[in-house]
Amino acid sequence: MSVPSRSRSLSEISRKIVKGSRIVEQTLTRLAANGRPLSVLEVGFGWGRALTELAWMFRDEPIDFHGVDIDCRPPVERSEDLRQIARRFGTVPEASLASFRVPQLHFYDASRLHFDDESLDLIYSAVAIRFFERKAEFIEEACRVLRPGGVALLQLGEKNWDYPYGPVGEPPTLTPYRARLLLRHRDYLVPVPEYFRLFQEDRFRFTFTPNKRRCSLLIEKLTPGRLCLNLAFNADLSGPIADIPSWTEDDGGADDGYRSVYDIRREISHGNMEDALAAHSTNR
Repeated sequence: MSVPSRSRSLSEISRKIVKGSRIVEQTLTRLAANGRPLSVLEVGFGWGRALTELAWMFRDEPIDFHGVDIDCRPPVERSEDLRQIARRFGTVPEASLASFRVPQLHFYDASRLHFDDESLDLIYSAVAIRFFERKAEFIEEACRVLRPGGVALLQLGEKNWDYPYGPVGEPPTLTPYRARLLLRHRDYLVPVPEYFRLFQEDRFRFTFTPNKRRCSLLIEKLTPGRLCLNLAFNADLSGPIADIPSWTEDDGGADDGYRSVYDIRREISHGNMEDALAAHSTNR
């Protein structure tokens, strides 16, 4: 990613997740209202500018801040480097830099989070997830580590993501939509929001932002437990967006990121997907 993308401000991160919003700050304000200790994680923190802004904003609250990024490279290679980031962007007054409690940084592939079950209250990520190979596994991990009452704010992709029900096209294109997460049931593509509705039970609430310009998933964990999406990663059909030919010419979407294709397992017990597809086809 370019330097500007890795140094996005907190307000830019919020707007990336939900256009025109301050959703990260507002969500944490709501969670912090009861005064209990909280833990927050940014996935794909880049230079850590947004994470540092959030930590300074809530410095008087009992909140631990963490960041996970796969890259360990200058100017941020350890947690202490965030003091210089705070100085560079004027986030923390000079007189407070030495005593500022910097977030704890971790460097690894976030598709397997190194946090205990139900140990985090807020997870947020903008831009980074579209580069992940195993997006479904990451979503399951986010649900695992959230505490009941916790929230995940996850941007999964950019515009032209909301492909409809329909037959799978010829590989490698499969669909003209630039979706970075594709779900396949036999010979049909199943829209991601429709599939997630099958798991909308007492344990989790899933909301996809009603915006065709970006795909963001908001997860609320209501009760203890894990999420199992019953998906099998299809390595043959997955790959970098830039390697997939024959996209529509007028979508204006970015050609970066990774398209993750999953097959819906036939043994899924959350309803008959073929009946759902047939009903959808009949009602069109």
